Amino acid sequence: MDDQITQLDRRLISVEKDVAILTAESEHARLHYATKEDLARVEGRVAVIQSNYATKEDVAELRTEIAAVELRLTTKIADLEGKFLSMENRHLRWTVGAIVAVAGIVLAIVRTFP
Repeated sequence: MDDQITQLDRRLISVEKDVAILTAESEHARLHYATKEDLARVEGRVAVIQSNYATKEDVAELRTEIAAVELRLTTKIADLEGKFLSMENRHLRWTVGAIVAVAGIVLAIVRTFP
């Protein structure tokens, strides 16, 4: 009977050591696991990030605005092309007029001095 009690004592001591080791390991492991507070903080951050997402309506509105800007730019470019052509025509008329005037002056000088 004493042998059985001695064996039981040894087994109990062994089990208590194993329990102590498992308890220490579980405490160490808990440091690496997320707590409910950690999850709540992450959920809060995710909610903030999701509130900044662009919705389909936002994208559609942006496309509409881009189309409007593109139309305005196309109109402005067409206006500038028209002004450029107008200035080019005016410059050409002035150049031709100056050439004709110089030619007239040269002819008048040539006729004056035979």
